[in-house]
Amino acid sequence: MQFTSKIIVFILSVFCFNLHLSGQALKKMTPEVYSQWNKIKNIKLSDSAEVIIYTLERETGDKSLCIYQKSADTTYTFHRVNKAEADVSGRYVIFTRSLSYDSTRTLKRKKTPKDKMPVDSLCIFTLADRSLQTISSVSDFSLPSKYAGFVVYTKKMETIQPDSTKNEKKKKEVCDVTAIIIRKLVSGNEDTIRNAKDYVLAEDTPLMAYSQCLGDSLARYSVYSFDLTNDSLQLVLPDMQQITQLSLEKKGSHLAFLGLKEKSAAVQKPYDLYLKSAQDSLAVNITATDSIYKPTQWVNSGDRKISFSESGNRLFFGIAPIRPVKDTMRLDDEIVNVEIWHHDSPRLYTQMETTLENDKKKSYTVMYDINKTTFDVLETKEADRSIQSVKGDGRYFLQLKTLPYQKAVTWNGGLLKDLILFDTETRTSTQITTAESGNPVFSPTGRYIYWFSGPDSIWKTFDTQKSNISILGLWSVTKFHDEQNDVPDHADPYGIAGWLKDDDAVIVYDRYDLWKLYPGDPFTNEVLTNGRETKTVHRWLDTDEENDFIDPGQKMILHQFNEKSRAEAYTLYEIKSGKKDSLTGGDYSLNKNIIKAKKSGHYIFSKQDFNTFPDLLLTDSTFTTIKKISEANPQQAEYAWGSCKPFTWTNYSGKQNDGMLFFPPDFSPFNTYPLIVNFYERSSDDLHRHRAPEAHRSTINYTYYTNQGYVVFNPDIRYTKGQPGEDCYIAVNSGVDALLKKGYIDSTRMGLQGHSWGGYQIAYLLTKTGRFKCAEAGAPVVNMVSAYGGVRWESGMSRMFQYEKQQSRIGQTLWENPAQYHFNSPIYQMEKVTTPVLIMHNDEDGAVPWEQGIEYYMALRRLGKPAWMLNYNGEPHWPVKWQNRLDFNIRMEQYFNHFLMDGPMPLWMREGNTPLEKGILDKY
Repeated sequence: MQFTSKIIVFILSVFCFNLHLSGQALKKMTPEVYSQWNKIKNIKLSDSAEVIIYTLERETGDKSLCIYQKSADTTYTFHRVNKAEADVSGRYVIFTRSLSYDSTRTLKRKKTPKDKMPVDSLCIFTLADRSLQTISSVSDFSLPSKYAGFVVYTKKMETIQPDSTKNEKKKKEVCDVTAIIIRKLVSGNEDTIRNAKDYVLAEDTPLMAYSQCLGDSLARYSVYSFDLTNDSLQLVLPDMQQITQLSLEKKGSHLAFLGLKEKSAAVQKPYDLYLKSAQDSLAVNITATDSIYKPTQWVNSGDRKISFSESGNRLFFGIAPIRPVKDTMRLDDEIVNVEIWHHDSPRLYTQMETTLENDKKKSYTVMYDINKTTFDVLETKEADRSIQSVKGDGRYFLQLKTLPYQKAVTWNGGLLKDLILFDTETRTSTQITTAESGNPVFSPTGRYIYWFSGPDSIWKTFDTQKSNISILGLWSVTKFHDEQNDVPDHADPYGIAGWLKDDDAVIVYDRYDLWKLYPGDPFTNEVLTNGRETKTVHRWLDTDEENDFIDPGQKMILHQFNEKSRAEAYTLYEIKSGKKDSLTGGDYSLNKNIIKAKKSGHYIFSKQDFNTFPDLLLTDSTFTTIKKISEANPQQAEYAWGSCKPFTWTNYSGKQNDGMLFFPPDFSPFNTYPLIVNFYERSSDDLHRHRAPEAHRSTINYTYYTNQGYVVFNPDIRYTKGQPGEDCYIAVNSGVDALLKKGYIDSTRMGLQGHSWGGYQIAYLLTKTGRFKCAEAGAPVVNMVSAYGGVRWESGMSRMFQYEKQQSRIGQTLWENPAQYHFNSPIYQMEKVTTPVLIMHNDEDGAVPWEQGIEYYMALRRLGKPAWMLNYNGEPHWPVKWQNRLDFNIRMEQYFNHFLMDGPMPLWMREGNTPLEKGILDKY
């Protein structure tokens, strides 16, 4: 009787709850939601895990800083926050606050000059008593990364004017300076350094170096070091014309910088390199006899940061050739601006244009050994890149010579290189190999150099002690390169997890598992996990960036992903024993950038699925207690949310094809729904990804469109060489056929949407079928013949490599197989198109020439086909500015609603707009 009464109570409670829900109807989304959803950014975990800070950021409006205190289980929130850091002790959080978003926009509307806009305030929040101290008009601040108790912040000072009695020329020589304030967080005491210019903090020791303007009639600078603990000041170098690139060795033992003693009119200043070591009373010019390392007409580069090796015993700086200088006496009408494109130039002129500013700052690395007082030139114009070993303290450096292979990048895409070993003991260089495609790296001890050889699909190692090249895992029964590679180029490797201590072995990935391989022994290998049998991918999560090795006796966290179910998990694994312990997992996605507290066993991670936002979760090393510490988007509960599931069918080639389906909130298989098909290449592994409402730059938002009543279908596409368009048709059209058999899709209300490569495929599909009611194609290539010889203006690269080696997948040159370029180009079949098309292609597109969009539009227009083209002026491959992304999503929604939901045709679709109306009338 008691049991029966409990059932009755339960049924009544469910009934009442459903009545309550029905009385609170869930909302339908409008474009306003795009600016309401928060993203979690800038996550930082204190060493003890006592404090977690993060920011909540929307598309528009103020950022919010959230400070979670573990011991109090409390979150403190501050609005209008920009930069934020936690003190190493976990006792303080320091951040800057700005004027509110709305107030700032009001001032901008009043045309307030930039230098009259309010300056940020610095806030110091003490967790012990929850007090907040505010300091006004602060430019920036820094916190030491490895010691507590200090914050250094800067304030802009009025420009120091010289003596007005001096001549007019000297009036221009003024100090544009800053005040540096060092604040002790416990006492609140401050030391102010006025007329300062630059400063730098030592990483491990409470020491600071700074340059200071003297402020007399001539702007002259001195360099000082300042001990933060005892407030002691030491002069490092007085009375310099210019100081730049201050650099402190991490323990504070050495200070280096570039200095100019006298004024110079040269564009590239003839800086000297100064070094102050602990035993020196003042900094010493160590490049006084620079002919030892520097060719004639070269200078020490003022654009290159100075750095030290891990031990501090080596100093690295840059030298650069003096560039041609423009003759300022020539008049504009005497200057000829002509580009000369030479057939044998290593790089295209367009590439050189895009890297012009970087090329102006290009320098070549020189190493100075502080103990030996010797210079070694590590880079030259011929071998212009070097790689350190043992964090700069190793015996060997690797020099890369790429010049002979730069021209072939035009059609290969990748850059080949010769590998040259430089020995710092013998000071000699030895060539290891030539024309390698991989990216070589030193092992942690510096004994081995390893890289993946694409043409051979193998990992190679070079033993610096034996001077020989070996193959890793030669006799292994697996592939260490991408088994699913479907571009006409060498497959990429799955990667390397890391090395065991003393370089005894290296952990390499195949598709599913971790393998233990031995350098110098190609015949011995050991598989550590058993993922292939269950199709579960295992990958190591590195939670200790300061550890260079994998300790086989320590437990490591592995991320697991099952290719069948798309379920994910974390597992604890120990290499030495082979023991595995499951931590957490399920039908959701787990993030791979898990954060561990340095001095405790606590972790921050997140999990998500289509319905669940990836809020922050705090747990200990056992993962038995998991606490949600953020609530970024509580407003989600107010909206009707859809659902998703995997979808599998047999395509026209007789192979299993995967995809994803997304359903409206009130989905019933007995009703029919409009369909939008959106795709790129392969996306089904993202089944459990949360898709918050967002005004995306290039694609529909699945959550928004399912909320509006659409079913969204995303099919995977697998490609074969030479027929990307047909491969798309085989996958997409067969998937739609299979979906229509389910009975809940209205075959008369189906649309397509895709961007870039997806835009190309849509343009191709529309020449093969008229089953779709409408389509949106963003930045589409429609003419592979003309696009093949085009330029990717963002990088200056030729587009040839895309067709011969990469995404476009033709696999041959235009002259080797012109028929394939013609066959795969929709432009030649435009007369077959019966579907209305909305094109979006912007005039500053740096990936796909916007002339492709124009060709598409012009062909459809000439043939009398309904077509619209959106061009967001000045935007790149997709709209980046918020107002343009919002506008694009509004117009795309109106477009699909008109064709697929019987919505009204908006005015912009009826009549377009004119240059007179642009920026004035939206015509929604």
